[in-house]
Amino acid sequence: MSDWITLAARAVEAPIDLDGLDPARLAELSETDIAALPVLAGRQRARLGDFFTVSGERSTRVRIEGSTRLIDGVGAGMTGGELDVIGDAGAMAGSGMRGGTLLVHGSAGDAAGLAMSGGVLRIDGDAGNRLGAAAPGAAKGMTGGEIVVGGAAGDEAGARMRRGLVVVAGSVARDAGRAMIAGSLVVLGSCGDGPGRASKRGSIVVCGAVTVPPTYRYTCTYHPPHVRLTLRYLVRRYNLAVENSVIDSPFKRYCGDGDDPGKGEILERASGV
Repeated sequence: MSDWITLAARAVEAPIDLDGLDPARLAELSETDIAALPVLAGRQRARLGDFFTVSGERSTRVRIEGSTRLIDGVGAGMTGGELDVIGDAGAMAGSGMRGGTLLVHGSAGDAAGLAMSGGVLRIDGDAGNRLGAAAPGAAKGMTGGEIVVGGAAGDEAGARMRRGLVVVAGSVARDAGRAMIAGSLVVLGSCGDGPGRASKRGSIVVCGAVTVPPTYRYTCTYHPPHVRLTLRYLVRRYNLAVENSVIDSPFKRYCGDGDDPGKGEILERASGV
């Protein structure tokens, strides 16, 4: 039994898909068994050992290093254990996660945390489009767990969220929280156009600049206790740099997008109040 299983990626010149590589299922596997696990290279089936040098065995802690940028589906479908990516990850990182911890010590491509239902996805760098969102054509996106991004995120972060927490320390692009059903999206930077469009419930918390859609109605300015608790939790749990002046700020509350009053909310930090 090893403390870690290390998968050292050799030169990867085209995308490969690791969907289904679950650290929780490696606890009983030898190096030979792990190297024989199936991966997809384009439309061709291959073996993990065709692309990685495997060191270590019988552990639920897995480290991926080397040429990682073109590796898609890292941590997809995880149920437990720990998976560390030393570098960037491709698309679909942590999609469909149900448990465990996925750490990306770099940036991740599109659809990170897509439709995840549990576990923790931590991305030190930036994330692409549809972070924690719904799969194409699906009625709901993320239903549980936590996603924390140290940089920025692209379009449709948290789209169709039903439950869970998505945190972006930088800025997000357009349509953040589109058609949210529930859950919380916290943006420490600024927010692009159209946040909360077609939202039914849920909270979008923005500490930077945001243009609230005209379909939302201002209700009040107050100190939301759940925002303060969440921000303090992020500082303690994930070591995010959030100033006390932000944590203790009042927020303007807007309700929308449908119904009267709308049950979704956008909380905009009220600077200077």
